[in-house]
Amino acid sequence: MNNTRSSQILATVAVLCLCVLLGCRDSAMRQSGPLAPVAGADDKAEEAQGPHYAGLIEEYRRVLSEDPSNLAALIGLGNAYYDSGNWRKAAEVYERALARDPHNADLRTDMGTAYRNMGMTERAIVEYHLALEHQPGHLNARYNLGVVYAHDRKDFPAAIRAWEEILKMAPNSPQAEQIRSSITVMKKRLLKEAR
Repeated sequence: MNNTRSSQILATVAVLCLCVLLGCRDSAMRQSGPLAPVAGADDKAEEAQGPHYAGLIEEYRRVLSEDPSNLAALIGLGNAYYDSGNWRKAAEVYERALARDPHNADLRTDMGTAYRNMGMTERAIVEYHLALEHQPGHLNARYNLGVVYAHDRKDFPAAIRAWEEILKMAPNSPQAEQIRSSITVMKKRLLKEAR
């Protein structure tokens, strides 16, 4: 094997390791907090991203140009777009990754959140439900479903149902106290509206 080919293989392996490490870190970060709607951020997201994301995006694109079937690089590219706030491109890349791995609940959940952040709440709900069909115990999909119902749709009974399921499955999850508090507030509001 020549030195150029060996260097390319080592670079690809290094990028894949980076993909896995960043993918795990980014995925954990996306699962830990509430979602905030982002209106209009998609148009300038690529311009506004810091050099960290621009470099990652370029590297993932390079790897994919050499190996278009590299699922880890495809997921890494989607995550880099997601983390930089470029929801449209993240959703496009997640669609490509899901064509290869259609039952991946993490990808479906992240894609749902990208759609939610683009204001496409119906599409987000569909993706969260698909994630739950493939992995019924996926807490992040259920949590985000509750967020969309509570904050975007103002459908408090649906949000309460989604979040009470989380409390049944994982009563000590990182969001448990926030969920309990939100459920209490929503139930009080529903009682007040019923009067």
